[in-house]
Amino acid sequence: MEYPGRGDAARTMALLWEGAPVPRRGPRQRLDLARILDAAIAEADRSGPAALSMRALAQTLGIGPASLYTYVPGKAELLELMVDRIAGTQPLPTADAGWRAGLHGLATSDLASFRAHPWLLQVATSRTVFGPNVLTRYDAALALLDGYGLAAIDIVGCVTAVESYTRGAASAVVEAEQAPVLTESSDDEWWAQRAPLLDERMAGRFPRLTALEQAGAFAVSDPTLPYTLQRALDRFAFGLDLVLDAVGARIAAVRD
Repeated sequence: MEYPGRGDAARTMALLWEGAPVPRRGPRQRLDLARILDAAIAEADRSGPAALSMRALAQTLGIGPASLYTYVPGKAELLELMVDRIAGTQPLPTADAGWRAGLHGLATSDLASFRAHPWLLQVATSRTVFGPNVLTRYDAALALLDGYGLAAIDIVGCVTAVESYTRGAASAVVEAEQAPVLTESSDDEWWAQRAPLLDERMAGRFPRLTALEQAGAFAVSDPTLPYTLQRALDRFAFGLDLVLDAVGARIAAVRD
């Protein structure tokens, strides 16, 4: 697990909010912070955050490590900048179609980011990245529940519940998506090896499970995708509806 906040607080906040300083003297800088962050994000997408190093990143950018340190003081600060950079690419939730659609959009865009950048699931959330993009998006999410009579702590709690649920469900989606590559076997190959062996052992022993399976409990909405991936996506959608139903119940209770 990678923990944000290990770098120099003052320098990290300055880079997040003001960007890299432009030197008043000397040759013009060859890079800007955005290009550095995009290269770092691409490297983390390929190999994960643990494998990312300032030396390797400098080599990717075609500069020396010493030059890279003039932009970013170290990997700890770099990680926070990367998280905020990705947050800046996500759409802001809006209440145009109501709070439920807004929170649904928040969750689905978060899921898309986790799928595009699976290493985000390895970045701890217990210590927030206080970047402008992260906070702007969070503020927009909180605004979805304005005007419904919820207590301040309930507004924060409802948004947190959606975000926490999404992160947990996204882990299952990403695991399913990565399984064929990491295990070098498809879902069909995995299941073909186990189905006959499982049938022999389950026969007559689990009547409730068998009845539910025969009634379609484990069917997926799109059989053209790998089964475990589609099942994870279906479970995400189903669970999100349950969470949003709970938010709706909380709002209804306040209005009664």
